[in-house]
Amino acid sequence: MSQQKTNQITEARLIESRVRKSLRELSAYSAPRLDCAVRLDGNESPFALSKGLETMVQNAIRKVEVNRYPDPEAKNLRNIISKVSGFSKDRILLGNGSDELIGMLITTFSGGTKKILYPTPTFSMYGLTGLAMGMELIELPLDEQFDIDSAVTIEAINKNNPDLIFLASPNNPTGNAFSSSKIREILDCSEGVVVIDEAYSDFSGHTFMPLLEEYDNLVILRTLSKVGFAGLRLGILYAREGLVREINKVRYPYNVNSLSQEVAEVILNDLEFVNENVQLILKERHRVYDRLSEIGGLDVYRSDANFIFFRVKGAGVIFNKLIKKGVLIRNFHSLGRLKNCLRVTIGAPHENEAFLIALRDVLSS
Repeated sequence: MSQQKTNQITEARLIESRVRKSLRELSAYSAPRLDCAVRLDGNESPFALSKGLETMVQNAIRKVEVNRYPDPEAKNLRNIISKVSGFSKDRILLGNGSDELIGMLITTFSGGTKKILYPTPTFSMYGLTGLAMGMELIELPLDEQFDIDSAVTIEAINKNNPDLIFLASPNNPTGNAFSSSKIREILDCSEGVVVIDEAYSDFSGHTFMPLLEEYDNLVILRTLSKVGFAGLRLGILYAREGLVREINKVRYPYNVNSLSQEVAEVILNDLEFVNENVQLILKERHRVYDRLSEIGGLDVYRSDANFIFFRVKGAGVIFNKLIKKGVLIRNFHSLGRLKNCLRVTIGAPHENEAFLIALRDVLSS
């Protein structure tokens, strides 16, 4: 037997014997980067930096000593976020994207029932990270309007007492914000930590941040990724000081790099650029929604985010035909609630127009 064959057998046995079965059955998070002229799949902002802001960012980057570790506590950046948000810096924790913060939350709050609960469909990283960390998942279907099913959810909370509940509002991929009254019901009956993921709240005009003063068990996640700075990978967590102190114990050293810290400080000291681009995206979201609603055969869902979720027969085929026309959106077609569902990010006006024209062409061919 060749050495190569021996190595292959050893590798297979190693994986089978040392990797948990639940992990072997997982599929990695996938976000294909296809070569398309119009990319409307990632819920990113389409707008590059203004010339003035770009100059300030470049000047800030030049000051970074890349041979030195970043500030492990990101004190300056947290002070700026504190000033912008009105929350004490001791109630703020930063992560390498919200994804890292989700992992930190599950690592920290897994000492009770080892269960996490969330509605579906929703952001896949709650389930992927939970399974990877050995948690039991409680997945509850959203109602027909993609809102929380209060009766089912409250019953499941009372029965299972989950350590963590994840609620993405606005929700991804459906785009809608959950009812405030239903979220309050969940907070009122939960003994574990309730995490409201507000990655898209800049586009909804609503935030649950004021509830941090009412509920000890509430955590809110925000991010800069959706408003123009996905490349920074900066997630922001807000919670009571005691919770932040415990979560900080599992944070990896130097988790937010020096470049991201410096650039974020520049951006957050001048939010005019962000606010202007959010308004442009909202204007385009209304226009694209109206145009999609005029197309026969589409079920288009109202959105509180920077994308639009819609259903169309033959979604998988349509998705591939759009790629051939140089337009990439996100394909969610699968069995169950997401059958024939697609999601398109709101881009710049010319990108949105290219998508609408391509979609009409595909549907009429």
